[in-house]
Amino acid sequence: MVMDEILLAKISEILALHGTLCIGEKDYALEQFSVTKSKIPVRKPTTRGGVYFTDTTAYKVKAITHDLSIIEKIPTLMLGPNSDFKPIQIKANLELDGLNGRITLTAHLTSAMNSKTKVELNLIVDNVKLEYRDTM
Repeated sequence: MVMDEILLAKISEILALHGTLCIGEKDYALEQFSVTKSKIPVRKPTTRGGVYFTDTTAYKVKAITHDLSIIEKIPTLMLGPNSDFKPIQIKANLELDGLNGRITLTAHLTSAMNSKTKVELNLIVDNVKLEYRDTM
């Protein structure tokens, strides 16, 4: 878990990431997303919906997509009234410590706002995975 914390801290220093939001068989292009660490409104560590563990701070993702077809999926993904929410994966290529890699963030949707041209998603990161690619 300490390695995840270090990796997420490094990723949070990158201001404008681009990637793909993967929900089931469908991928949505993310024009921009960012990762930040912030406090969450719990006083002690707890389990959210029996699915993931949350502490008093968490890494959060703010992502923007212009693919409005995601709007119909939001009710089945959102934490809250839906008890059968599913994790979402965000995948992105990036350079970290001078090496090319691919990150996969597993997250849960906490809120969404949409306009005529875009959807802004707010998620809490549950897990992070980094795979380095050969440069040859």
